[in-house]
Order: sequence, then C-alpha cells, then structure tokens
Amino acid sequence: MTDQYGLLGYPARHSKSPAMQNAAFQAANIDANYQAFEVAPMALAATFKSLVASGVKGFNVTMPFKQQIMMYLDEVTPLATRLESVNTITVKDGRTIGDSTDGMGFWRTLRNPVDSAILIGTGGAARAIMATAPKSVTLHVFNRMGEHFAEKAAKVQDLAQVELHDLDEIDVYLPYADLIVNATNVGMRDNRSVLSTEQFYDTQPDVQVVDIIYKPEPTPFVAAARAANRQADDGLAMLVGQGALSFEQWRGELPNVQAMKRAINKED
Repeated sequence: MTDQYGLLGYPARHSKSPAMQNAAFQAANIDANYQAFEVAPMALAATFKSLVASGVKGFNVTMPFKQQIMMYLDEVTPLATRLESVNTITVKDGRTIGDSTDGMGFWRTLRNPVDSAILIGTGGAARAIMATAPKSVTLHVFNRMGEHFAEKAAKVQDLAQVELHDLDEIDVYLPYADLIVNATNVGMRDNRSVLSTEQFYDTQPDVQVVDIIYKPEPTPFVAAARAANRQADDGLAMLVGQGALSFEQWRGELPNVQAMKRAINKED
C-alpha cells in the first residue's frame, strides 16, 4: 500500500515540495506519494484531522499555518515551541509530532565553515536560522529601525542571545563576515536589494552570500553580490535542506539530495 505524505498550505498548488519529495521517494525505491493539500484557513482543523485519520504519515506545513497548526498536534518539539512555528509533522502510532527543520536545513547546506555571520531580517525564517546557529558562529542580526524594533530585539535576544542591530549600521560589520544572509522578503516581488553592489565590494572576497528567497532567475540580492564578484546562492539549498530533514524524520533514512534538486530545476 502506498504511503501518503503532503503539504498543508494556502495557497499550496504552486509548491515545489511534491516534485522534490516524490523524486526522493523514487530515488530510494519507496512506495510513497506526496501531494499538496490546499486547505482553506477556516477548514484547517477538520481537514487535518481527516487526513490523519485517513492514514497520511507525514506533512510539511507552509504559510499561513505554521503557527496555527500547533494547537492541533499531540506533541511539539522544544525547538518548534521556541520558534512558535512548525514546518514538519510526523505521524507515529496515531500521534502527531510537530518540528521545525527550516533552520537546520539552512546550516546543513552551506558550502564552507562559518565563523562570523550577518543575518538580515527577523521574520520566521530568520528566527529559525538564528535559533539553530552553531555555538561556534559569531552572529550579528540586523533589521530596519521601526516601531516594533524593541519587540523584535527582545525576540532575537531570547532565541540567539545576541543584540539586534539597526540595518543602517551594517557597513561596519561587512568586512569581517564570512557569511551574509538575506532573510527578508525584499526582492521577492520587486527589484530592490537589501545591500548594494558597492556594499558587497567591502566584504571579504570569499564571503558566502545567501538569499533565502528562491526564484528561477537571480534575486536582486544575489545579482548585487555577483556583480561584485562574490559567490552568491538563492534559497534553493535551504528549500532542499529543510525538505531532506523532513524526509529523514518520516523515513529514518537520508534522501538523495541531488535527485531533489534536479526535480525542482526541472519544474522551473
């Protein structure tokens, strides 16, 4: 009997997850199917309960349900509780267990070891990254000054035990970082970049630059870094990384990450 897995979200049909996870199942010779469950927000509780009762063995969770789903789970890991966010659910013996693989999915996919990192943003993805940062990494977190800055600073202190800096102060830190991450949504729907090419010229020549936004074409942040001859990657690795960790939790084995990447590229 084919094992069933799926994505809970609204909207969800645009997601790359079905292609990615089905490629992983196929590469591992596992009889399983992964599909997108597009759930109307008001129907989440009833739909989730019905899917679990039907025998679905695991889920990924995307917007807008990462926090809302928590109240319907039997158990939530300490990390997901701290983040107030769940992106992976495993069903074991009828019990639903929620976890977050976003942060670890990011750190696992970096090309080189990191000593000093700059993280721009304080949203859900940024919080997952800062909460799972290796203890050996010196982390500097930046956000634009605004009316909720103090509230965001308190959250950063709680999750990462570091100070939140005003984005206007970032130039002082750029020459010393070996990792720079854009974890904002700037550039997702427009041509703006959080940092300019001129600012990237002030960074180390071998700095790793990552924009967690994934698009078929280079994001403005990635393009600005590459224009300064810096190596830059988009959010594809993080997407695959968090999905691979979900697969590992569901199946107890490592997936074929290259097969997952190929499936996403084929979708584009």
